[in-house]
Amino acid sequence: MEVVTRAREGVHDAAHVIGGSRGFRAVARTGLVARAAFYLLLAGLAVDVAVTRGHGGRQANAHGALSVVAVDSWGLLAVVLTAVGFFVLGVARVAGALRDRELPSWRRTTTALQGVFYVALTWVPLSFVLGRRTTGSEQSQHAETARVLAWPGGRLLVMAVGVVVVVVCAWQIRTAWTRDFIDGMGMSKRSPRVRRLITVVGVIGIVARALVFVPVGVFLVVAGAQANPRHADGLDATLAAVARRSWGPIGLGVVALGLVTFAAYSLLEARYRRVARGR
Repeated sequence: MEVVTRAREGVHDAAHVIGGSRGFRAVARTGLVARAAFYLLLAGLAVDVAVTRGHGGRQANAHGALSVVAVDSWGLLAVVLTAVGFFVLGVARVAGALRDRELPSWRRTTTALQGVFYVALTWVPLSFVLGRRTTGSEQSQHAETARVLAWPGGRLLVMAVGVVVVVVCAWQIRTAWTRDFIDGMGMSKRSPRVRRLITVVGVIGIVARALVFVPVGVFLVVAGAQANPRHADGLDATLAAVARRSWGPIGLGVVALGLVTFAAYSLLEARYRRVARGR
């Protein structure tokens, strides 16, 4: 027991050191700025889909956004910095979950899972820089889904991933409804105008982002149930299908506006979020 206690104290001390580094927190905030830039690009790509009726030159997904940025050496450097920002943000969130003992266990757990997600997300921009130029594309998603479906129990795994995506989106909507996202934004120190701005932009942006990605989870469930990777459509295919409807351009305009709002919320987080706290 003494060894376990000392190990826990060691982990907590390490987390405290990481969270207490001003430079580390500054780099972590670049991850939130990069997230804002990604969703602004995604909004622009959604508008492009609306204009071209789903037959544009770039996909409205991570692949399309990376393709827009990584056109020269400076763009590739920006993608690398994005990867670094995501990684440091993820480590900061995990460290915050470990060091913030005032919160209930479930809140610290969700923060830690968020951190793990950002650490894993580092691979998307990094793999693009390293030469995997299909990263984040619809073709890549279909190929990866087909690979998983070929595993023993692959259908159940694909369905489980789809369910997780839907549950996470539902949880984000719940977070917006309960205003839990304002924890860790230092609201008591903000002016009434800033508090109102954070709350309104956060609610609209979080709900919009969640609703945009719910179909991705549903399509994964369908792909697993039917053992057909072609049903594992991502955001690009979803928006392209919307674009071909009579009301498509208006719908995609609303999607783009929602994504821009979430980008604005990401910038507010970069400014006010206490990234090394467990909330």
